Amino acid sequence: MMVRLFPRQSSAVVALATGGIALSSSSRQMVAAFPQFSFLLQTSTRSSSSFPAAVTWSGTASTTSSTFIRLASTNRESMDVNDHSNSVKTKKSSNKKSMGGPKSRGRKVVLFRADKVLSHRGSMSRSQAFDALMRRRVARRKDGLNSELLPIKGPKEKIAMDAIIYMDGKEIPQLPPILIAYNKPKYMLSAMDEKHSDKKHLGMVLPDHYKRLNMHPVGRLDYDTSGLLLFSMEGELTQRLLHPKYKVEKEYVATVMGGRVDFDLLKRQLEGEGVVTSEGTHFAKLLHVEEVDMEKSRSILKEYCSHTSSTDDSSIEPENSRKIDMEQSLTNVRLAVHEGKYRMVRRMLANCNHPVVELKRERYGHVFLKDLQVGEFRECSEDEIKWAESLLHNR
Repeated sequence: MMVRLFPRQSSAVVALATGGIALSSSSRQMVAAFPQFSFLLQTSTRSSSSFPAAVTWSGTASTTSSTFIRLASTNRESMDVNDHSNSVKTKKSSNKKSMGGPKSRGRKVVLFRADKVLSHRGSMSRSQAFDALMRRRVARRKDGLNSELLPIKGPKEKIAMDAIIYMDGKEIPQLPPILIAYNKPKYMLSAMDEKHSDKKHLGMVLPDHYKRLNMHPVGRLDYDTSGLLLFSMEGELTQRLLHPKYKVEKEYVATVMGGRVDFDLLKRQLEGEGVVTSEGTHFAKLLHVEEVDMEKSRSILKEYCSHTSSTDDSSIEPENSRKIDMEQSLTNVRLAVHEGKYRMVRRMLANCNHPVVELKRERYGHVFLKDLQVGEFRECSEDEIKWAESLLHNR
C-alpha cells in the first residue's frame, strides 16, 4: 500500500493507492484512516511553502503502539514518526480545551459579565443586577460548598453562566434546563412576535426570564392545533429536534370525520403506500383508533364550524371538500410522524377521506404532554434532558 502527501497551501491531502479513506487536515497534523487500522501522521513543522513537493510511504502498517512510520520525501530525506506518542499528545491537548465538565459537552466554558449572569438567573433587569453588584450584595464561595462567601468585585467580573452565586446570603437558582414544554392552546400563532395581526402569539405568554435566555419555540404548531410545543435555548439542539435525519417522532391525536375508520385500510395507506398530497408523498405510523361519543362530537363540530366559516382550511383539498353533517360521529386517530411539514397530518388524513376537525400533539420524542394544563409551561425532567442531550452526541 502507498500513501502520497501533496501540499496544498495550508492543507495536505492523503491519497490512498488501494482501498483507503481520504481525509484532509492541517499541514502540521493529519490523520490517515484505513479499513483495518488508523494512526496519526505528524508532518513537517515547516510552513506549507517549504513542505516537500510529495512525500511517499510504502509498505505495511501495524496497529501496535510502538509502530514507527517511515516517510521518504522525493529528495530521499526521511523522518520518523511515533504514532502512539502523537495520539497521546492529541488527547492531552483536547482535554485542556474541554473545560466545565459534562454540562459543557466537551466545549470550552464561556465566561460572562457578572451582571449579565445575575439578570439571566434572577427576576431582575440588567440595571438592577448592576446595582446589586455595585453594592456588593452578590457573592460566591471561595473554594467548596462549605467555604466562606466572597463578594463579587463588581458587574464587570467574569463568571460562568452556571456558577453557584448568592445574593444577600441566599443561593440564586441555576438556569432552567435547555428544554421546556408548553401546552399550546388552539387559536394561537407559533411566533414570538406578530406585527401584521392582532392574533395571540407565543411572545405574549412566554415568561420574561425565559425570553432573556433566548428561549425559542422548536418548530411550530398550526394556529388551530393544540398540544405539546417545546422551547429550547440551544440552536444546535433545535436543529436536531427538527431535522428528519434524526428521526424524532411526533405523536398526534387527530379527531376526524368521514364515518367509521377502517384501521387496517388506514394503516396500509399511511405506512405502506404513503399518502400523496399536493405537498408530496408522506408516511405515518398508525397507533390507535377510537370512536368519539355523539355529544362530544357535536361540540367539536360546532366549534370547528364556527372557526372555519371565516377562514379557509387549506388541509382539505378541493376533491375532499364537503358539506359538514353536524350529526355524524367522529373518531380519534392516534399516529406518529417524523417530518413536520406544513399541515402535513391534516393533508394526509383528508386525502384518506378523513378530514381533521381537531388536532393535538401529545409527544415529541421522549417528551410527553402528560397532565400539563393548557397554557402552562414546565421544565423538562432529568430523563427528558438526557434524551435531548443524546441527540447532540449523535453524529
